[in-house]
Amino acid sequence: MPPLFRPLFRPSPRLKRSPASRPGARWHRLAPAGLAAIALVLALAAAIARYPFRAAKSTLVPAATPARARGFQALFNRSRPQSPPLTVPLPVLPQTLPPQQAWPDLPLVQGQPGFDDLNSAHWAWPILNDLNQRNVIAGFPDGTFRPADPMTRAEFATQLAQLFNLPLERSRLGKEILYTDMDPGHWAYGNVQQAVQMGFLSGYPDGTFLPDQPISRLHVIVALADGLLLKSSSSATIALQPYKDKSQVPPWALGPLVAATEAGLVVNYPDRSQLTPNRLASRAEVAVMLHRALVHTGTLQEIPFPYVIGRSASKGESYTK
Repeated sequence: MPPLFRPLFRPSPRLKRSPASRPGARWHRLAPAGLAAIALVLALAAAIARYPFRAAKSTLVPAATPARARGFQALFNRSRPQSPPLTVPLPVLPQTLPPQQAWPDLPLVQGQPGFDDLNSAHWAWPILNDLNQRNVIAGFPDGTFRPADPMTRAEFATQLAQLFNLPLERSRLGKEILYTDMDPGHWAYGNVQQAVQMGFLSGYPDGTFLPDQPISRLHVIVALADGLLLKSSSSATIALQPYKDKSQVPPWALGPLVAATEAGLVVNYPDRSQLTPNRLASRAEVAVMLHRALVHTGTLQEIPFPYVIGRSASKGESYTK
């Protein structure tokens, strides 16, 4: 009876296995080579096990065990000497002015009109013209400056408050000083308070300020020396030699006068040898001495002026000869 299914492939009678093609015969032929390969692999594994490896950038490097650490470190130090540590210098910052010299800038004002009563023939013209071009001084509504008129204490305090802004820690800074003759409604009350707090001016023992009183030349000089914290470096005998009337200076004003003279703040007109300390200061004299103070602080440049006594703050030129 025929089978239900015929196989797809039927072995041919010619395809009979020879004794050499049997699986058993092939294994016996490959066994020696296989055993030799296995022995080689085992030997390599045993050698590798004695040296642990680590990977570093696709290169096998023997790991530094604690026992070899010192040897490796010594070898590294011999082959690659240590370089000194890299030192990065700090950036050089631009040097800043001390607080007492941080004055406001006074640029030139283009087209600034002049005064009707001032011209190049006036003794203080170079200074007054420079201040006017910088809008530092102000005149009157009629277009005049009135350089020969005296200046009151309130007007002087206003000039100081507008020109100087001293961020110094003073004992009086921030403290309102009450004066019996000045109420908060006075036109110069705020300026007087600022000038007093900065150390330029002070009141009188009786509690008054006398804002409408004209100020003397000596008081202007002393106020500038006190406010700018000027210190004398020489004795009064040497510094006051240019003044023939130095005997009129009271003892309390000798120190500030010497300091102001050394800084080149004192201006004597018309006689350079006469200080005339008790004479009322004119508006022109006050303006010139304020200019000298601004030159001393570095706000304004030096302008050669024949009536300055002492030493120029900016160029070191002597004006006492």
